[in-house]
Amino acid sequence: MVKKMNLNGLVIENKAVLAPMAGFCDIVMRKVADEYDAGFTVSEMVSARALYYGDKKSRQLMETWEHKGKYGIQLFGFDPVDFKRATKIVLEYKPDFIDINMGCPAPKIVTNGAGSALMKNTDLAREIAKSVVDNANGIPVSVKMRKGWDDECISCVELAKKVEAAGVNFITIHARTRKEMYHPGIDMDSIKNVKKAVNIPVIGNGDIVSPEDAIKMIDYTGCDAIMIGREALSRPWIFKQIDQALKGLVIDKEPTIEEKMSLLMWHIEKLCEVNGEVLGMKKARGQSALYMKGLRGAAHLRYLTNSLSTLEDAKNLVKEVLKENSNV
Repeated sequence: MVKKMNLNGLVIENKAVLAPMAGFCDIVMRKVADEYDAGFTVSEMVSARALYYGDKKSRQLMETWEHKGKYGIQLFGFDPVDFKRATKIVLEYKPDFIDINMGCPAPKIVTNGAGSALMKNTDLAREIAKSVVDNANGIPVSVKMRKGWDDECISCVELAKKVEAAGVNFITIHARTRKEMYHPGIDMDSIKNVKKAVNIPVIGNGDIVSPEDAIKMIDYTGCDAIMIGREALSRPWIFKQIDQALKGLVIDKEPTIEEKMSLLMWHIEKLCEVNGEVLGMKKARGQSALYMKGLRGAAHLRYLTNSLSTLEDAKNLVKEVLKENSNV
């Protein structure tokens, strides 16, 4: 039996977990991942400052449905005082843990000194981590970081040591610098070096698209778990497949076209339930395009997703998918 990851008494059953991706990992996507046995899911990033000042959208981002796995809320910002105030509000939502974003590469985030900009200011990052730990009421706290800012600032080991000293329970590292964004391939040595440098659990993140990739990362780096990002948006069953592989079980086959389309319709219907049909269908366009990955006629089908406006449009898209892939 594969050893489970323990976060200060919080047991994670599956070592494959969902990455917090802004614009994608909303309440519906998290539910999908949870149904496919993700060890934990995390909210989209929530502004610590906006939360304190009563921003309604920030509170909505933290809401979740009943779930099997664990659930964390991710905060971002640049001021330890903001994090202190925000942490107390986060506790109202009873998350299983609180995550601090020190890895987002988006220009609008780093321009204000938040996200991966903290890779350049590890002392401030440590203060932020301590602020959350000191106000989290004993709930585990994690940090998601990158390899560094650029090739001249590879600070993951330094930052990992400082946030560990601040009381953080575990770390996730995306093995690219901020400058690299999401290309080229990851540097697994950065994960390995962080794992050697600290005594708390380390989660590896980046370029995992199969159970084989997960096993390779764990074997090479010694990391305690694997975080899945973009691949999970089109193949959420990857969490269960990785869990099966790590436990030496027979890996489930890919779902049939019919099963994939049934999941897509459920996903779209829930987006409309949460957001109303107008906004829900706008959100469904990008998500539907992801479900077209690997299908026959995928380019044409992705084009059709751009014009989704009603649930009836979604049903017609599914019919077109099944027609195009009837003999697959």
